[in-house]
Amino acid sequence: MFDKRNQLVFYANILIIVFGITVILFSDFMLVGALFIVGAALLIYEQIQQNKGAFSISGVEKILTVKDTCGTKATLIQKQNTAACHTENSFYWFKNISPAGLMGNFSINGQFPIEQKKDTDNKYQVCMALPKNPKATNGIDTTLSYDCTNAFGRIEGALSHVVDDETDQLKLVVQLPQGRPISSAHAYCIHDGNKEALLPPVVTGETRIETEIKEPKLGAEYRLEWVWPEANLIRKITCYLK
Repeated sequence: MFDKRNQLVFYANILIIVFGITVILFSDFMLVGALFIVGAALLIYEQIQQNKGAFSISGVEKILTVKDTCGTKATLIQKQNTAACHTENSFYWFKNISPAGLMGNFSINGQFPIEQKKDTDNKYQVCMALPKNPKATNGIDTTLSYDCTNAFGRIEGALSHVVDDETDQLKLVVQLPQGRPISSAHAYCIHDGNKEALLPPVVTGETRIETEIKEPKLGAEYRLEWVWPEANLIRKITCYLK
């Protein structure tokens, strides 16, 4: 949570607290010791508040549903509880939405985003307004949804999520249509340029894949990838005519 400079300040305040406890236990200056403890504790509290991120996220669940064996139609739904760490935060941006085919119909809690744009990496960002009351700091349930067209026709597919805010749990789910069963699936994490394999995802009924990560790393990208067989000739023709 802290950089090196803040870590030194934090440990210095811990030492002050220990010194205050020592004064109380081994001298008659109990009030002085208590003042040391209270002062250092207040400084630690203020330091933690200042170093909080803008938001904390509870239980992200990202569900990709591919609706046809051609992979031409898909919907993604991202559910999470979003808490503003500071009362002045009035907007929340869903960032790092990787382009997948033709994307559209962005919706947040059933409403159009107040703003939508692409960043320098050609990734989408959509924005929602937070309510002007303490509810935003306590956490509000938010659901982002959008459609992807012509995105999953190849034999390899992927669902990814970049951890932009402190998050306690992440769940990635891919639901594929009947008629084109999964050949294989795996999950991994990319953090600071390093690729780390995760536990094998759970595959159910040859059509559903899911993986769950507790306390995902801030700034890391988590990917759930799968392989399904090449579409046969009849399916290719049918997909082409759609």
